[in-house]
Amino acid sequence: MSVVLTYAASVPVVKVGRPAGQYAKPRSSDTETRDGLTLPAYRGDAVNGVDFTAESRIPDPQRPVDVYNASAATLNLVRAFVTGGYADLRQVHTEQRLRPRVAVRPTL
Repeated sequence: MSVVLTYAASVPVVKVGRPAGQYAKPRSSDTETRDGLTLPAYRGDAVNGVDFTAESRIPDPQRPVDVYNASAATLNLVRAFVTGGYADLRQVHTEQRLRPRVAVRPTL
């Protein structure tokens, strides 16, 4: 989306994200029913699987460890970018300034 905004508006766009993700999801109901089949609700990748099968909805104690490791790796990468100067706010728009301008044609 930032590419679309950058080229369509011809202005720099600051990209922001939530790098470590959301791995657990609170639910208003403990169960979910589809086509007459009732299973435990999907509670996020830190708890159970998204597939609507009995096997996938069983809580797995290895999942919190896996999501912790994924979050830690992501945050370590961000930390490396920050300490390496890649996250310097004075350089936010450098990438856009280096790109050639592209004319945007209106769609009919």
